[in-house]
Amino acid sequence: MAHLLRRLLSAGAPCDDVVAAAPRVSPREVFRRFWPYTRGGRRWLVPLVLLSLAAPAVDAAELWLFKIVIDDVLVPRDLRPFLWIAPAYLGLVVCSGTLGFADDVTSTWVGEHFLLALRSDVFRHVQGLSLGFFERRRLGDVLARVTGDVDAVETFLLSGVADALYYLIRLGVFLGLLFCLRWDLTLLSLLVVPVFWGCARHFSRLVKEASRERRRRSGTLSAIAEESLGNVVLVQAYNRQGWEAHRFERENLGRFRAAMASARIRGVYGPVVEIIEVAGGLAVLGLGTWKLAQGQLTLGGLLVFLALIGKVYGPVHGLSGLGTTFYAASASAERIIELLDQRPQVTESPRRGGGAPGPPAPRRA
Repeated sequence: MAHLLRRLLSAGAPCDDVVAAAPRVSPREVFRRFWPYTRGGRRWLVPLVLLSLAAPAVDAAELWLFKIVIDDVLVPRDLRPFLWIAPAYLGLVVCSGTLGFADDVTSTWVGEHFLLALRSDVFRHVQGLSLGFFERRRLGDVLARVTGDVDAVETFLLSGVADALYYLIRLGVFLGLLFCLRWDLTLLSLLVVPVFWGCARHFSRLVKEASRERRRRSGTLSAIAEESLGNVVLVQAYNRQGWEAHRFERENLGRFRAAMASARIRGVYGPVVEIIEVAGGLAVLGLGTWKLAQGQLTLGGLLVFLALIGKVYGPVHGLSGLGTTFYAASASAERIIELLDQRPQVTESPRRGGGAPGPPAPRRA
C-alpha cells in the first residue's frame, strides 16, 4: 500500500534534461538574499500587523453577538435586546469590510513593489552577463525565471510570511476566547493539532520535490518553444517540424506529470486534514452536548464554541498548509538565486568621468 501511494505521488519518469535542476538552497539563505528587496515597503508592515490584529477581533465580536442572540433573544423569546444587537452587528460587518479592503490594498501594494524591484534587478543582471552564458543556457528558461519564478519568490518572502502572521494572530485571538468560554473543551479540541503538523510535515516534502520538477519542466518547455520558433525558417527548410513537435510534446508531457503529481499530493492532503478536523469537532460536540444536558453550558455557548473551533482549525490548517506553499515557492527561489549567482566572464573597466557612454550623436547631413 505504501509503495502504491509513493507511485501515485511521484512526478513520473524523467525526460531529457534540457534544463538542469537548480542547486538546493536553504530557506534561511532565501530570506537573506531577497529580504533587501522589501526595503521600499517595510514602512507598511506595521499597518499590516495592526490590520491583522483588528480583523480577528471583529470576527470574535460578531460571534459573541451570535451567542447573545441565542441565549438572550431566541431561548427566552425576548426581542428587546435585538434592538441594540442588530445595529451593533451591522456596524461590525461594515468595519470588517473596511478592514478587509485596507488589508487587500496594502498587502497588494507591498507585494507588487517587491516584484517591481526584484524583477528589474534580475533583468538588469541578465543583461550584463557575458555572451557565453546565453550560449550555454536556453533563452526560454531564462525568460521563465525572469517572469514566473520571480512571482513565486514574492509568495515565499512576503505573501507567505504575511499569511503566517495572520494565521498566528487569529489563532491567538480565538484560542483566548475559547479558553474564556470552556477551558476543558478547548484542551480537547487541541488534541488534533499535533496530527495536523505531522501530516503537513510529511506532505510538504512531497510537494517540494514535485514543485521543483514542475518549475524545471516549465523552463524546459519555454526553452524548446523559443529555440524552435526562433529558428522556424531552418526547421521548415530541413523539414524538421515533426521532430520539433515530438520534442515539445515530450517535455510538455513531463510538465504534465509533474503538475499531476502536485495535484495528487494536494488532493490526498485535503481530505486527510478534513478527517482530522471532523474528528476533533465530533469529540468536542459529544462532550459539549453532555455538559449542555448537565446544565453546565448554554445552547448559545455550545454553538459559539463550535463556530470558534472552526475559526481555530482554519488557521491551524492554513499554517500547516503554508509548508507546502513555502516549499513550492522555494523551488522558484532556487532558480532565481542560481541566475543571480552567474557572473560575466569579461568585465568592462570603469570609464573616466563615470557612467556609461551615451548613444552616438547623429551625423549631420
